[in-house]
Amino acid sequence: SSGINAEWPLRPGDNPLLEDAIDSSDEVESMEISGILKSGKVSEATLKAKSHINNVTKLKERLDFIMKKTPWIETVDVTVDLKTSVEELKAVINDNFKQEMMFYKQAQFGAQQALARLKSMNIPTVRPDDYYAEMVKSDDHMKRVKERLVTKQLQLERTEKVTKMRKMKKLGKKVQQEVLKKRAEEKKNMLEAVKKIRKGQEQSSTLLDDDDFDVNVESAPSDKKKEINRKRKAKDSKYGFGGKKKFARKNTEESYNDTSSFSSRIHGKGKRSNAKKKPQRPGKNRRTQMRQQKRKKYRLRLCVDTTA
Repeated sequence: SSGINAEWPLRPGDNPLLEDAIDSSDEVESMEISGILKSGKVSEATLKAKSHINNVTKLKERLDFIMKKTPWIETVDVTVDLKTSVEELKAVINDNFKQEMMFYKQAQFGAQQALARLKSMNIPTVRPDDYYAEMVKSDDHMKRVKERLVTKQLQLERTEKVTKMRKMKKLGKKVQQEVLKKRAEEKKNMLEAVKKIRKGQEQSSTLLDDDDFDVNVESAPSDKKKEINRKRKAKDSKYGFGGKKKFARKNTEESYNDTSSFSSRIHGKGKRSNAKKKPQRPGKNRRTQMRQQKRKKYRLRLCVDTTA
């Protein structure tokens, strides 16, 4: 906290500098009115003719006020000497960044000194945890702000949840496809293994590991030929069985001369019927011509009748 005296701020009459400023502004106005000041320029004769007031009394009062010994807690002023050499200062003159760093270090060192002095005077420098200060915003306004922040947070959470659900849905579909593919492969392998077992190529123990149920497996093929049923025999006699299939039904010289299987009832032509066929209807153009001819004949007949 900075020391603020009851005499501060100064009144215009207490500061000779302020009085000088007020006098100068009045003089500028009078100069503008009289025409001495034109286009922002003042002649050297006018500046030399200006009189400066040396108010010694006011200056001494201000000096006494500045030199007045007040408690340190009222001013909290700290003088810091960084002990910088002339060469370092010359190097910093044209470097703004180094100048800013020097000011920063000076302020930091001064703050450390002030904090140490305040702690030695048992003056707290940190706001207590239970400190209550009146807020600039009203409670209603802060309530609306809080509701808006909560709503925004809920929207963000909802959006994240929806995005996460979409990702999980895609992942679930992918996992489901993999599971179905795996099941199809297992089913295929199982069917192939069952076929092999039925053919006697493998033992049932290779397929069923420690299973309690039995599988009806056909015995291995024996040397004894199975009997062929009547339907199979008929098809074999009709279409043949084994052997060469290409050109099997092509005629040969022996088959061409062999007429034993010829039958006039089957291979002969059918009886011709004596009934006359129904005459075919003439086309559209032919029908139009026929109608026109009939009309011509009718007209001729009418002409003959009228002349007679």
